[in-house]
Amino acid sequence: MSPIAPGQLPAELVNLLALHSSFLTALSLHYAHNGVSTPADLQALTASTTLVWRQRKVTYDDVRLLIGILDHGPSGANNPYYLSDYGRGKICIEIKENSPMMNGMTHMNEQGLQEMFKEGLDTLWSQWCASQKMSTRPIAVPKRGRGRPKKTDVKQATMETFLDDASISKFLSQLPLAEITTCESLTALAPSQEKGRKRLREFKESVQQGRAQKKTRSATDKENESTTGQTQQTQPAQPKITEFAAVRKTNLLDRILAKQEAAKAGPAAPSPAELQRRAALQRTPEVIGVLSLLCASKPGSRVSFSTTALIQALQGSIRTPISKDEAMKCVEVLANEVAPGYVSLVSMGAMSSVVINQMMRPTDIKSRLIALGA
Repeated sequence: MSPIAPGQLPAELVNLLALHSSFLTALSLHYAHNGVSTPADLQALTASTTLVWRQRKVTYDDVRLLIGILDHGPSGANNPYYLSDYGRGKICIEIKENSPMMNGMTHMNEQGLQEMFKEGLDTLWSQWCASQKMSTRPIAVPKRGRGRPKKTDVKQATMETFLDDASISKFLSQLPLAEITTCESLTALAPSQEKGRKRLREFKESVQQGRAQKKTRSATDKENESTTGQTQQTQPAQPKITEFAAVRKTNLLDRILAKQEAAKAGPAAPSPAELQRRAALQRTPEVIGVLSLLCASKPGSRVSFSTTALIQALQGSIRTPISKDEAMKCVEVLANEVAPGYVSLVSMGAMSSVVINQMMRPTDIKSRLIALGA
């Protein structure tokens, strides 16, 4: 029995206030890292609250109790939080729209929320005390060993209420818990999820039915083999096709072999050289534009460049970075397929050069590329 002074909460309720303060600290850290628009997962939030509070492990019911006290206090309409179920055991704390306890949706008003929680807890405590009609007793009580009890002094000014641990536990057990609402997205996905679960059940039932039929068929075959004796052994064994196998029609090996045959009958995949040629054909219009700019700075209808200098110029002018081999492949495709008269490759021993004949510049590049399969 411990005396409770008027206007003072028991130690258990003081611990509850400390738990709510630790909860606000952990929630503030979550919003600081993720923003207030991100729902807070209770699994991570309870772990953070446990580290801050350092009394015991915080559970989901503790968080529901804290939010429930905020909801049932005098300022319950201003409670900014509610619990939302996202399915598969994931429960998150979300913020109500236009909540007055959030300062412009940028940070939490921790002091205001703590005062609102204390006000709600004090109100619930006062209502419970009034409903229980707790009696008051004087401080002076009869001592053991006296044959006659001491008279109560009705004029004594100090009167205190006495509570035991059972009363505090009874009060804590009747405190309200916040409700958990189903998330809107989970409600929208419920029909499709139920359809998937139904298909899975049907598939499992068909598999079990096929296995049961296979066992029954094998048992029947064994009985027939024992009755026929040696005459059945002389006959060739017939393939046993169960109803389950008939439903499946083809097994995995047959499907793999069918895919292999289809791949052999289809067109062959292009070789690496063919892929490099197609890439060079696709770069041809841009390469011709670069060659025209290089020829504009030099007089004459025929302009020659060293192969090394031209490749470096192409690498520095084309928007997409290319290697020396890719640039050389572009020049070879131009000289051999796209514009043989416009671009020519000339080699003299170890020296090689590229000659551009501006009079032979092609006009319809797109149709030529389409014809070449670009």
